[in-house]
Amino acid sequence: MEKEIFSTLPVPTWRWLGVNEAYLPEEIQMLPTPVRKTQIEVPAGQHVTQVIANRTEQRTEITAHVAEGGSLQLVQLQLLPPDKAGTCSVTVTAEKDAQVYYTGAEIGASRVLAQVKIHLAGDGSKADVAALYFGDGTRSIDLNYVITQAGKKTEANMQVRGALQDSAAKIFRGTLDFKAGSKGSTGREKEEVVLLNEGIRNRSVPLMLSAEEDVNGQHAVSAGRLDKSKLFYLMSRGLDEKEAQKLVVGALFATVLERVPDAELREEISRVVEEQIEHEQR
Repeated sequence: MEKEIFSTLPVPTWRWLGVNEAYLPEEIQMLPTPVRKTQIEVPAGQHVTQVIANRTEQRTEITAHVAEGGSLQLVQLQLLPPDKAGTCSVTVTAEKDAQVYYTGAEIGASRVLAQVKIHLAGDGSKADVAALYFGDGTRSIDLNYVITQAGKKTEANMQVRGALQDSAAKIFRGTLDFKAGSKGSTGREKEEVVLLNEGIRNRSVPLMLSAEEDVNGQHAVSAGRLDKSKLFYLMSRGLDEKEAQKLVVGALFATVLERVPDAELREEISRVVEEQIEHEQR
């Protein structure tokens, strides 16, 4: 079967890094079920909240259009069983003074591919992206987030937080793309990832593109093992190592989880992450 490309890095880098494109896993290509498609329209000046929890092995596509002055709160949660694979593609266009608040969580599936593309087409439009991921066992996580800033005085904020253990593998591509004509726009991008043991393959690709001079963009990546002094402090207060790890990861994920409006879903995500940390596979 010929490989099908799912997503690509906006500007290719060295091929030996293996991050320029993501291919659909064969089990996803062979799925008999159709693509699950969701279309969201936000009228001018109105607010829409949409929560989507994916629990079935499938290809998911979400497209949204936010009209002038409208706002969209989109929450996409991947909660597949650990032996399944899934993909999710999100595309959002924001017109003048429109606002997009995207929250994502990737905590299930044996292999997951996700891409989020937000196009700030109108002047004064805004994108606020927050996401979390957790990988354990031999799980493979491939994420590609792109915010394109085309209008004047647009604002983009991308905050992604993750934790990995066992032999998990992860790629995160995060791109801020300032187009010509985006004068006065600002963009912030940061990924924080905690590695709970050795033997993990973590690849982070922060990318900033600019065809406009009058913009302000920043990006950063923080990746590393748990701070030993912090771990020692927590364990000196009576926690075992696993409990200490749960506390640190829970604190890392807290600001993303609080954006999920459904309390039961927040509790489910926290519980699943804690169970995965507890059942470390070495």
